[in-house]
Amino acid sequence: MKKAWLNFICILLCVLLPFVAIISAVVLVPSQFDKTFLGALSPKVERLYSVDEPKIIIVGGSSVPFGVDTKLLEEALGKPCVNFGLYATLGTKIMLDLSKDAIKKGDIIVIAPETDAQTYSLYFNAESAWQACDSDFSLLAKIDSENYSAMVGGFWKYAAQKAKYFFGDEHLDPSGVYNATSFDEYGDIVYERPYNTMNLGYDPSLSIEFSADIISEDFIAYVNEYVSFAKSKGAKVYFSFAPMNIDSVTLDKDLDEFEAFDKLEADIANFKTFIEENFNAKVISDPAMYLYDSGYFYDSNFHLNDAGAVMHTANLAADIAAAEEMELLIDITIPDVPEKPVIEEDTKDYSYDENEKYFVFEEVVRSGEVVGYNIVGLSELGKQQASVTTPRAYNEKKIYSIEEGAFASDNITEIYITDYIPAIGDGAFANAPKLKKVHILAENPDDTTVNNVSMGLCNGMANDAKFYVSAEFYNDFSSNYFWGPYAGMGKIEKE
Repeated sequence: MKKAWLNFICILLCVLLPFVAIISAVVLVPSQFDKTFLGALSPKVERLYSVDEPKIIIVGGSSVPFGVDTKLLEEALGKPCVNFGLYATLGTKIMLDLSKDAIKKGDIIVIAPETDAQTYSLYFNAESAWQACDSDFSLLAKIDSENYSAMVGGFWKYAAQKAKYFFGDEHLDPSGVYNATSFDEYGDIVYERPYNTMNLGYDPSLSIEFSADIISEDFIAYVNEYVSFAKSKGAKVYFSFAPMNIDSVTLDKDLDEFEAFDKLEADIANFKTFIEENFNAKVISDPAMYLYDSGYFYDSNFHLNDAGAVMHTANLAADIAAAEEMELLIDITIPDVPEKPVIEEDTKDYSYDENEKYFVFEEVVRSGEVVGYNIVGLSELGKQQASVTTPRAYNEKKIYSIEEGAFASDNITEIYITDYIPAIGDGAFANAPKLKKVHILAENPDDTTVNNVSMGLCNGMANDAKFYVSAEFYNDFSSNYFWGPYAGMGKIEKE
């Protein structure tokens, strides 16, 4: 019997030691994600917990650091304010969870998620949560116990990615706005954003829809529990909205322009009413007033440029002041819509490309003029191919995006996405069961963006299909705001 027990212990040690070794290695290896956008979570939590007096906490996703000038908000309201939004790929729930223990008597919490099904749900991304905690493991203690199993499941992908970056000498250090150094001490983005950088003025891969269907019942229940908890601490919770690019709003194509806008107005009103009737937090804003001219945005339908952030802060301050029946202490001047500078003539070649014969296109119309095309499907000839390459252009005009189901085929095994494609929509690679490789030829990940709010790029995609990028730019894609979450899922490989 004693020998049997010794054998059992030896076997158990053999099983457990590799896991202990991996966990120890992950803890001992220096942080690999501290310079990424997710690396800003720890300073945000630190600031939130360091403010002892009654404060205003704005909770949401990346639209909060891109859209709220916290110092200006403090000056307008006369109270300390905390910018507690970071990244939609983390989900709204984790930000609410992390804020709970910091709530004190007299606090005001404003919940303002991006208008999307993911942010209006209990979505939780364990891989991203691990990366966000990579530079400060004490944050793990604040993770809701309901998400422990997901954290355990996500640990192995996180550990594998961390080891890959460390041993490959590829410490992630993104350039531009999505580096952790872009945040100031308030948690605001202070990287200069003078004007809208999007090709169409909006991101076609992420449309905004006002429908109660995007709000999950369990999210409503969770927020209402959060409101009750905050009230028990002597705090108030209000509900507001993220800034939204008006050009990205979904309109009913079956109606004429006037009827479509009348329907949109009704949809917005119904959306607000649904939230008022189902959430126990008072709604202090009108979503219609948070639909802004595209000129106020930067690189996303929820990310404002410098002028847009001032305008949105003014609107939010006014709404909070009205709810609290207080006077604004300063007048905030609303900046004019920034003009996009005239860019020198595009040097890209939009002449005939023989690859266009493999695809079906849809016109992109702006101000009554066809300015380009979207790829919406494969032609009959395209469906017969095992490998296809997207064209540079069609009808001598640029391609703006690839739409859902654009590569649906029983034959496609390999796809090359040229660097002429600015955006790839959710589910673009759906219904292609034999697809194994998608080569992204862009050298700069910001030149071909994907939707990291809905995380729907891989919807309907073959489980073993992956995205391949040049080894030279692998680090850039892995740390990129748009592509990074997919790298965390292990879906991006080097060529």
